[in-house]
Amino acid sequence: MLLIQSDRNFDDLSERFARNIYGSAKGEVRLAIVWEHLLQTLPQLSEGKPLRILDAGCGLGQMGLKLAEMGHEVVLSDLSEKMLEETRTLFKEKRPELEPVMIHASVQNLDSEMHGQFDLILFHAVLEWLAEPKQTLQHLLRFIRPDGFLSLMFYNRDALVFRNLIRGNWRKAESDKLQGEEGGLTPYYPLTLEEVQGWLMEWDCPVLSRAGVRVVFDYMDRKMREARDVEEVVRIEMKYARKEPYLHMGRYLHLIVSNASK
Repeated sequence: MLLIQSDRNFDDLSERFARNIYGSAKGEVRLAIVWEHLLQTLPQLSEGKPLRILDAGCGLGQMGLKLAEMGHEVVLSDLSEKMLEETRTLFKEKRPELEPVMIHASVQNLDSEMHGQFDLILFHAVLEWLAEPKQTLQHLLRFIRPDGFLSLMFYNRDALVFRNLIRGNWRKAESDKLQGEEGGLTPYYPLTLEEVQGWLMEWDCPVLSRAGVRVVFDYMDRKMREARDVEEVVRIEMKYARKEPYLHMGRYLHLIVSNASK
């Protein structure tokens, strides 16, 4: 069993990460699904006063840029200095007049007294790379205002099992050894919906909405994926992303959570 003593820092893989994740059709689909799910579930993003938003583990900053363009006060943090450099470049190229606050720090080292609280926190594709995911997520909740929200996306363990089954990797699926190798792009600790929802119930944080991210695309034949326009893929993904039982097949699961805890 792979034992990870520290959280994953993507300084050594920032270029590969940008090319293989964000610079690909699957990255476009992922961003589009999460964005639409956010807007549909939280109308306050498009209406009313600007919100104070933290993108914790911001990656290359695409989601933060979208929110900043809407007029929200955006704070971006990441453990990877190179990721933050890419985010700065993105803002300078796309919207140089926008100057979000950027924090080079792990989630565990964020300070509520220094950084304050937020109306919304994004925590996307980070949880599965942490040595202590439950403890870190609980720490992050302290930064959400009592009437605020969490946008949580994590790598779906059940989908990983199924993908290995349909590829004929039965020994791997049955062995239960699904952790990625150090230095790779498969997460250290893929998580189940049941597991994460159990934590949130324990903390009295109700899930308002949930969606599967790439419930269709990742199971399509490669030639078929390449033949389909991204817009058409997004349309079909959105149709099934929030429906049972399809949402459970998403490569990622996206939960929008209310901070109802006292």
